[in-house]
Amino acid sequence: MLMKKIFKFLLIFIILYGCQNSEEITHSYVGGEIINPINRKLTIFRSNKIIDSLELDNNNRFLTKIKSTEAGFYGFYHGSEYQLILLEPNDSITLRVNTLDFDESLSFSGIGSKKNNYLINLFTKYENSRRKRGSNLYRLNPTEFKNKIDSIKLNEVRLLKKFTSSNPNSQLFKKVAMNTINYIFNSKKEAYRFIEMNNNDEIIYPENFYDFRKKIDYNNSLLEGFYQYYNFLFPHFDNLAYEKFVESYNSKSFSKGNLDYNMIKLDLIDSLVQNIEIKSRLTSFITRRFLSFSKSKNETDKIYNHYLNINNNPNNKEVNRVTRLYNSLKKLQKGKKLPLIELVNTNKIPVNINNLITDKSVIYFWSKNSKNSYKYSHDKVKELKEAYPNINFISINIDKINSNQWLSKLKRNSNYCNCNNCKLKLPVNEYKLRNVDIAKKLLGIQYIRKTIIVDSKMNIIESNINLFSDDFNELIN
Repeated sequence: MLMKKIFKFLLIFIILYGCQNSEEITHSYVGGEIINPINRKLTIFRSNKIIDSLELDNNNRFLTKIKSTEAGFYGFYHGSEYQLILLEPNDSITLRVNTLDFDESLSFSGIGSKKNNYLINLFTKYENSRRKRGSNLYRLNPTEFKNKIDSIKLNEVRLLKKFTSSNPNSQLFKKVAMNTINYIFNSKKEAYRFIEMNNNDEIIYPENFYDFRKKIDYNNSLLEGFYQYYNFLFPHFDNLAYEKFVESYNSKSFSKGNLDYNMIKLDLIDSLVQNIEIKSRLTSFITRRFLSFSKSKNETDKIYNHYLNINNNPNNKEVNRVTRLYNSLKKLQKGKKLPLIELVNTNKIPVNINNLITDKSVIYFWSKNSKNSYKYSHDKVKELKEAYPNINFISINIDKINSNQWLSKLKRNSNYCNCNNCKLKLPVNEYKLRNVDIAKKLLGIQYIRKTIIVDSKMNIIESNINLFSDDFNELIN
């Protein structure tokens, strides 16, 4: 039945194209099916400009024609989910995705689908390995590590050549695919130094370890919205800033939260990146991250003002985003009252957070977009509950999903948990944000690692603490 539906849907494209001369076609079509939709809306955009806003039909499908298609990346948003499509004139792409497992379930069919399936498979293939910082690969010395990475990369290049020989594609795709491979493996080399076991000044790197830096394009407008580009640029600038930092400061004073280190990083980006969109994204991310975890008002003021000096366009959406966060965090300083936000409990009933807080409370967050955030946070809280039985622990999901999807995810995730009868019933003290956008702004939530500690009267004790930080036990006492 499903195949019949997909065939019928694709038949529309064939009929539409059958009456046209391919030489005259400058447009493209994008359609698809969203399984377990978060809402009825879907937005297609390019370079942060909305191309079309769509409503899903009764079968959770959509279809749009993009006139005068400019070859390059187009994005689509559904709820809090986001993905890119490489689109060219004459493409007719159908996507199918299940929101419960977004990246892994995403697939494409139709004209232009093979190149997109290749890219999403390549991304998924190396996404998990990118996060495995303690893997055996990173235990190799720099020379062995480089040789191993180069070998894996060479094999991936061979696979790309095999793919393009059997699936003729445009020069645009070949350029994007090759760039993607380069960024995937070069990002691993940039990240190598920041693996704890490798952060040692006595480690000797081969002279050609960073040879790829000679060919870096910091202003690639084609890739200004492409995640693999930024997955490389972020650790790259981390590394450049570290090298510059140790020239002027003692390496033992280094930490990723060091103000001078982050100021150096912003200056490097300002000097090397001229593309306004790329510069804006890079500097915004770094500043928001610093603001989210800084405990010093003086330092947050310094980096915020420095950021504004670099990005002096008040109409820039990233500038507005940073400014909103800065202003929100000022209201979350120690001693101030926790903002009143609405939650939804496991009975699907709205509750105000102030009705949950009668003792000292730890409020922590998780998201389905971070696969292990539930497991790690709940395992950690299980240990803390045993050590601090008089403290209330409140778990909040920050995803923009409906209650049924949240409960379904909660039931699946509870299998990770070690609590008694966890598989038979939902864990206690589980909630979701009722109005995600408003609540995240009020609480200054940028990262799920954020944890808030309040006393019994909702006075903030800490608003920027990490559940896994070394001094967490001291703050909770």
